[in-house]
Amino acid sequence: MFWKQRKPAASADPTEVTMSLGEHLEELRWRLARALIALVLSCLICIWPAKYLLQLIARPAMLALQRHSQPTDFLSTSPVETLLMYIKVVVTAGVVLAAPYILYQLWAFVASGLYAHERRFVTRLLPWSIGLFFAGVAFMYVFVLAVSLNFLVGFNTWLPLPHPVPTTYERWILGEPAPGVPTTQPVWDEVATLPIFLADPPDAPVGKSWINVAERRWKVRTPDGVLSRQLDKDGARGLVATHWKIGDYLSFFLIMMIGFGVAFQTPLVVLFLVGSGIVPIETLRKYRKIVILIIVILAGILAPPDFFSHVLLSIPMVGLFELGLLLAARNAAAPPADRDGRPESHEAS
Repeated sequence: MFWKQRKPAASADPTEVTMSLGEHLEELRWRLARALIALVLSCLICIWPAKYLLQLIARPAMLALQRHSQPTDFLSTSPVETLLMYIKVVVTAGVVLAAPYILYQLWAFVASGLYAHERRFVTRLLPWSIGLFFAGVAFMYVFVLAVSLNFLVGFNTWLPLPHPVPTTYERWILGEPAPGVPTTQPVWDEVATLPIFLADPPDAPVGKSWINVAERRWKVRTPDGVLSRQLDKDGARGLVATHWKIGDYLSFFLIMMIGFGVAFQTPLVVLFLVGSGIVPIETLRKYRKIVILIIVILAGILAPPDFFSHVLLSIPMVGLFELGLLLAARNAAAPPADRDGRPESHEAS
């Protein structure tokens, strides 16, 4: 049965495992079944907390939209779009939650085909790789996402609207009558005013209305609760109104998350290239400027198209590249037994 693991064949060397092709396939099926079960259980666990995770994902966008007097809600343009989006969040959270166990199952299958020093090398770098990936995601969320969204929304409002009042010629072309002249001027002391609060008053009676300047909304209390309407800052409207689809924004967030997580693997890539002998460390030092140029180009591909996000990704990538060079130099200067966990061998010729 698929949940029973086949025992590998005995080997003369206790540090090595010899398995036939059938045993490899049986173990692969067993590992994949366990990983799939873990993923399904993780997704079931994440069904309820996914809504709070979605709030966390949407918060930077809401703040950027609110700052530029744009609608802070998202659009759903099909009957199933919101449901599919929520499933995507659940699956993503489930993959993250089950990732340690899935990676363990993958590693347990691959490790049997590696040498002892290769296994030690991977077990050293794998925890750092996971940590750097989550560090990249955290850096993106804390420092980059809000800056990028603020620029992108602000660019839409920066594009000016045409003057809304038609000229005399335009009125004649459109057949619009001339505006009438007001016969009376308002007396401001007799005009009703609305109270302004930073937070909703908890004791507002039914029928009273107020303005919440923190949320930029006009609110009125009714017997069924509080009704509200968003207020736009006069002159803040631009040529393009920003109203994102929830699926498009979630895809944008996931692409940025993966891009920054992968970008933060830079020092491990340097360690691998130097440690495996593919690229000597002297070559990386000699062509440092070219490597940095390549990093800047890659940052432009991984980051959103605005200048600030590009810079905020390029700087840590260059710093991580320099860190990788330092670690590679330190590893090269270490005794052979400390480089990858393998003692220097002396085989008889």
